[in-house]
Amino acid sequence: MNLLDYVEWRGDLTFSKSAFCDVDALVLCQLSYLNFDGLIPYDLNERVSLGDLWNAFKSSADFKKRSDLGALISRETVKLLEACALSERFGKLSASGYVSKIDLENEEQFSALAFFDGAFKANPFVAYRGTDDTIVGWKEDFNLAIEEVVPAQKDALEYLEWVSKNTRGKILVGGHSKGGNLAVYSSAFVQPKFKKRIKRVYNFDGPGFRQEIIEDPRLVEIVPILHSYYPKLSIVGMLFRHAGEYSVVESGAQGLMQHEPFSWFLKPRSFKCLDGFDKATEIFYKTFNEWLEGVSKEKRSLVVETLFNVITAGGAKTNSELEKDWFKQAGAIVKAASELDKETRDEIIKLIQKLFDLAAKNIAERPALK
Repeated sequence: MNLLDYVEWRGDLTFSKSAFCDVDALVLCQLSYLNFDGLIPYDLNERVSLGDLWNAFKSSADFKKRSDLGALISRETVKLLEACALSERFGKLSASGYVSKIDLENEEQFSALAFFDGAFKANPFVAYRGTDDTIVGWKEDFNLAIEEVVPAQKDALEYLEWVSKNTRGKILVGGHSKGGNLAVYSSAFVQPKFKKRIKRVYNFDGPGFRQEIIEDPRLVEIVPILHSYYPKLSIVGMLFRHAGEYSVVESGAQGLMQHEPFSWFLKPRSFKCLDGFDKATEIFYKTFNEWLEGVSKEKRSLVVETLFNVITAGGAKTNSELEKDWFKQAGAIVKAASELDKETRDEIIKLIQKLFDLAAKNIAERPALK
């Protein structure tokens, strides 16, 4: 059973008949990937039901464009919105507070919205969008290795405080991919008067944090309410360190595509979980983080800047553009790589060699994830 099966099978049960569960949280987080520009109000004094939202979405003049979520986000997400809108369980939920921004200058990709059930402006579920099709969104993920706080984290914190200030009751916060990181970060560092209203935080295969943030008492404080899920082969979720316990979910996909939530196996009210990660996940987690913590900030910055300068040498701004015109992009990428100055090229080679040496060592030792 996947997300669509879940909504179709459990959709006749309202939340009063079957309480909100972690799978419901993933459904709402996945919906946050959709382009709701002009369809969901930003003003929390206004809202739109999922039923009306679907009608507006499917009848929009740019429906085809809205439905194209890029190379990495499943187009099944559009079907998920339809299924939710037609169900008793989700159809009467309302959405508000929608914001979406791409800031190339500050290297930020950020989007969020709030879902409500029942009483107006009460008990919000704050959903942060994960990394979308934009290359700048992926660059921001890698900037987590360099900066203490990235722009999306700052905006996520401001957003949660804004929603908290203008609503009442309990608060749920969640996100998939980078959205999971934003959910954890904002919940940890929100003002104490708002923090006490947060009942659960959902992190679905989101990247972690540098060790000093993991050890911050404000983050440690939310560990008891933190629900983290990762597929058996996780790469995005194994970037940086994590706090608290976690569950490993069975996936029907191969390799990196296990990051896609539609590949996760579900039970009626939960996930089909395993005893642990694949060995490849454990090796990647230990190798990447040992390498990261053994490299200076300046060298980390060099790797990230060089990598993305090379990737965008052909002018692509999205993964879809890279995929669509691959021969042109590949030629530009090869040319940009060949034109790196000798000092930069030699330093990158040294850093990559160190990464491979650590990987060989960890493969031999078969590390356990900690």
